[in-house]
Amino acid sequence: MIKLVLCDVDGTLIPLGEKGPSARTMRAIAQVQQAGIRFGLATGRDTVELMQLFGGNDFPFRTGILSNGKKIMVDGEIVRLSLIDNKGLARVVDALAEIPQTFVTAYPLNTGVKNTIYCMGATADELESWEKTYSFEGKIVASVPDEQIIGATIACAASEEVLPEVKRRALDACPDFDIVEPSHRWWDILPKGLNKGTALGLLLQELGLGVDEVMMFGDADNDLAILSHVENSVVVRDATPAAKAAARWHIGACEDDSVAQALEELAQSAKDGSTPSFMQE
Repeated sequence: MIKLVLCDVDGTLIPLGEKGPSARTMRAIAQVQQAGIRFGLATGRDTVELMQLFGGNDFPFRTGILSNGKKIMVDGEIVRLSLIDNKGLARVVDALAEIPQTFVTAYPLNTGVKNTIYCMGATADELESWEKTYSFEGKIVASVPDEQIIGATIACAASEEVLPEVKRRALDACPDFDIVEPSHRWWDILPKGLNKGTALGLLLQELGLGVDEVMMFGDADNDLAILSHVENSVVVRDATPAAKAAARWHIGACEDDSVAQALEELAQSAKDGSTPSFMQE
């Protein structure tokens, strides 16, 4: 029996570049919760970004895995918190300074409604398209600010053959980081060994649930740590090849509200004991 549903956001629950979920998606999340199934997000985004995306409603992520595992929430309370090492991030900024069309972002732990993100190595023109795609407001700064950082990313619009060099330089600059790619040319920087999968174990301990009671919806390689670990794994149509290979079940496109449809079926199955169509093998 599914007792917890976790869902990635960008490219899974919400199409990349959209300003928020559809009305159907919001209703489906509420239906799942009303049916007695916990719903939460497993996302690289943090609290302020999510509040903006979900129109000020926090019910979809009061429990879940935020900031790629650096923040774990249970019933609106932070139960685990990990931060990015500022000095390590500064070394990454220096290592990538000579690569064109490449910059590093730092997400402050304590941010305001505008969700201002620090950007090191970006020009105003380079920044504009990334801001639209990932719904943030960038502030160009010369170096990593001396404050608590909850998240960091690398953005690279350079030619395809440059991308492996970007990742290599970043890891050489700070071996205490891991780098995962939630979407092409946009890498998340994480403390080594920390990801959505390691956070899942901690979340399940807090909730007293087993891994067989979890369902995960995802689409990208940064979802693999959960998709490959839980039996009830689901990906949308445009998922990466690795995510598709890891998932047990496959549904339609994110743009077609396929996750919302799956959630509606899960809510109904909790009421009448039926098996959702996407889970019928």
